[in-house]
Parts: sequence; structure tokens; C-alpha cells
Amino acid sequence: MSKARPKASTTDQHARKVATAIAKGRLPALSPDLDRYFLEASHEIFSCFNGAVCHMPPRGGDKALAFGYLFLLQRLLEHLRYRIDRGYVDAAKLIARFQAEVASRAEAGEIDGHMLACVGGALHQSKIPASPELSAAMGKQQAGEEEDLPADVSHALDALFDACDGDPFAFAGSLAEFGHAMPDEARAALASSVALTGRSDARAAAIVLLLDPNADVRRAATGALARIASSLSPVDLRRLIAMRNWRPENERSEVDTIIRNARTAGIECARWDRGSIETALGTATDGAGTQSLLLISPAGRKKRILSILIKDGVADAWCGAPETARRIETAIASAGMDLPMLAISRPYLDRVLSHALALTTERGEAAPLGLLEVAEAIGGADWQPARIDFAAALLADLPTPMSDPTAIAAVLRNSGELADLYALEPSWFEDDPQVAQLVAGGRGRGRAKLVAYLLQSAFARRRHKWADIFLRTALWMREAPPEEELCWRDLTVVAKALADGRDLTGIGLMRNIAKRTIAVLSSEERARM
Repeated sequence: MSKARPKASTTDQHARKVATAIAKGRLPALSPDLDRYFLEASHEIFSCFNGAVCHMPPRGGDKALAFGYLFLLQRLLEHLRYRIDRGYVDAAKLIARFQAEVASRAEAGEIDGHMLACVGGALHQSKIPASPELSAAMGKQQAGEEEDLPADVSHALDALFDACDGDPFAFAGSLAEFGHAMPDEARAALASSVALTGRSDARAAAIVLLLDPNADVRRAATGALARIASSLSPVDLRRLIAMRNWRPENERSEVDTIIRNARTAGIECARWDRGSIETALGTATDGAGTQSLLLISPAGRKKRILSILIKDGVADAWCGAPETARRIETAIASAGMDLPMLAISRPYLDRVLSHALALTTERGEAAPLGLLEVAEAIGGADWQPARIDFAAALLADLPTPMSDPTAIAAVLRNSGELADLYALEPSWFEDDPQVAQLVAGGRGRGRAKLVAYLLQSAFARRRHKWADIFLRTALWMREAPPEEELCWRDLTVVAKALADGRDLTGIGLMRNIAKRTIAVLSSEERARM
């Protein structure tokens, strides 16, 4: 009798479904089961890695299945990174342990450079820095495989450019993903080599690398470009000028040097190519401070979706491939946005992006390189870092009766019953170790007392965070047609009350958020048991 085949694990089942979609040239379809898997199966990152190693050629014989496991790995890592962002130490420890195992297996010769690069790509897509151990392993792999690479580095770069059809944005994105686990000095040297290859499209890619998330890479690209500034094109100069203020303030003088050298060489700045925005949509701001902006821009006879993610600055930006109008409509309908969206105006888009750029550069970071591609797709944009004084922008437009103390008290008391917030409020809650500990330790108090305790402790210390979320939401609501009469005025009053130090227990909206926080954290604890 033949032995019964072992039952496939949940990870194996999901990987095979994803592989089937990949083999047919489709994106994997998300489902409630898969969403639950990503939320509850964090430790499966090891199984996903093992599955990819086993099936990836030449060791294995099923490339699609290997990529199915890598897809799951990337999404699991991304969900772990969300937990790290919220301060959960267990998530950081799990990722550290995972990277240590990958590095150890690379040191032992159990995985090759291709698989190591795949793991680096998954970490890059999840916005998780590579550990020193993993970077060291990548460096040794490259040194060990050096004989397999072309003797002239420029030949290797030429091959990569050809694979990207000379698209500087595609090249810079591929380089960032492929080199994510490389040591910083190796990535910096590669950026300098890109600028100095002598190819015009390589110089264009080096310009884009000035927005690389790694400061060493930006610095190397800047130094190399200053040496060959006289060879830049008018489009290169336009890009330099557009992104100059998208870098930290202490890095702008370096760009000024390149611009000055290029102008001295007689290079004229190119005009922006024609482009426009047919439709602009913006989601509300969720409890983590995240907002998505979706733009639809014409691309010949087709259209393309442009996306910008706002979270404590400009977190990400990308341009989709040209698609038919029907495919664009389908993509937006199936985008899975959990937050309500509104059509937004160009002035609103420009103000919000300028505010986000200010937050990004003040932290010493550069805007994502995709933002420059978005700007070019819409025909140019003069986005300069500039904070919005949300309170000043909204308070001045409040009607006089709403400043009456009796009216204010009524707004605060009834703010938990605002119908315009029903679709939005489910995303407004706290989820971090400190609040989770308070919830776990206060279960014997009774729900009402626990709500009051949270409001007077954790939420009181975060009143300015929630005031900012309410003000950003109010500014977004003002984009709706006036006849819809959304509750932006009420939200502005609540935000001012928070900023003024009012007792949160008397604000209905804050009581709702505290109740939802208790429910979410309690359900997450049950799911982990």
C-alpha cells in the first residue's frame, strides 16, 4: 500500500492558490481567509521561506509555486512591520530571528544569491531594513559569486538598464529592491557607478537615485553627478529643480551645486511634458494617520492610476501601467479601500502634499522616488514643503453660533452620534502595547470604568494626535459638495476642545474610540490564544 500524502498546511494551500494565479498572469485574489491568515499567521514566515527555497529552481522545479510562497512571505512581513510601527516588541524580535536564520543559511551555503536577493526584495517591499547579519551575508555572497559577474561593472548595469527598457524610475526601483540587503557601502558604490557609466539613461537614473531612502546612496549619487553635470540633459535639470526641496534641508546645497554646474555648461531646463489629472480621489484619514490619494491621468488612448500614500509624511508613491478606462474603473472598484473616498480638488491635493513633504524632510528623509514619476505623469507640480495650520484653516470658517459655550457643549456631548462618521469611525482606535496592557489590566473595572480610565490616561496623553486626525478629516470633508453638509464643523469644534485640554470623558466621539479600542484589543488577544 502507498503511504498517504501528508495533509497540506494552510500556508501550502494559500501558496498553491497564489501560484495558480501567477501562472495565469493574474494578481492573486485577496479573500477573507487570506486576510485572516496574514493577521494571525505571523510565525509562518519561516514556512514561507522554506517553501520558496525548496521550489525555486535550480534546487526545485516549480518557479510559480516558489513565488507563491514569496508573495505570502512579503505580506506576512508587511503585517509584522505594521505591528512594529505600533510598538510591538514581539514583532521586531520575530523579524530579527527570521533575518538571522536567513543569514545563517546563506553562510552555510544552503541558499544562493538569487534566493537571498528575493528575501531582500520582500523586506524592501515591506519597508523593513535589512539586518547587519543579512547585509554581511549578502556581501559575502556577492564576493563569492564575483567571478560569475561581468568583469566591467558597466556591462552589468547595461544589462539591468536593458531589462528596464531604459526607464530611470523602473531601474531605480529595481536597484532599490535588488540591493536592499546589500551593505550600505556597496549600494553607495553602485549608485556612483550608475552616474559614471557614460550612458544618458544611466545619468537619468542617477538623478532619480537622489531620492533613494538611503542617505549614503543619495550622497554617492550627488557626488558623482556633480562631476558630470555638464553632460546632463534638459530633462535631468528639470527633475533636479523639481526634487531639490524634496530632500532634507542639509542636502539641498549639494543639488544646488549640480544645478549650478549644469547651467554653467549651458544646459537649459526642459518644460514639463503635457499631462493632467482627470479624476482625483482621497480617502479619509484612519486612526494610524494614513490617507491614500488616487489620481487618474490620461496616457494616450488609455489611462493610468497614480497613488500617493500619506502617513507622517509622504510614505509611498507609484504609477500604474496604462490601462483601458474599463480596467481602471474595475481596479478602483476592487481596490478594497476600507475608508470612504471623496473627489478632491487640485488645491487640496497640493496643500496636503506640501504638508506631507514638510513632515518628511523635517525628519531628515527624502520623498519617495515615485513622487517624481507622479509629478511627471500629471504634467508637472510645484510641490514645496509647507505645513498646513489646520486649525487656522478651519476655525475661521465656523459660524458664530458655534462659538457659544452651550453650543460647544452640545456638539461635544453628541459627537459620538455624527452620521457622517459611521463609515469612517471603525478605523479610529488605538492599538499598541501600552494601551493593550491598560486594557488587559483593567478588565475587572467594568466597561464604563475602563473607558473612563483609558480616556483619562492613555488618550489624554494623545489628545493632540487625535486633534490632528479630526482636523485633517474636517479639511477632507470640506471637499464634498456644500449641499452634502458633512460634519466638518463639528469635528473642528471637537479638535479644538482636545487641543484646549477639555475632559475627554465628556466628548462622545472619544468615548466611542475608547470603546472600539477595548473591543479590538480584546478580539486580537482572543485570536492569539
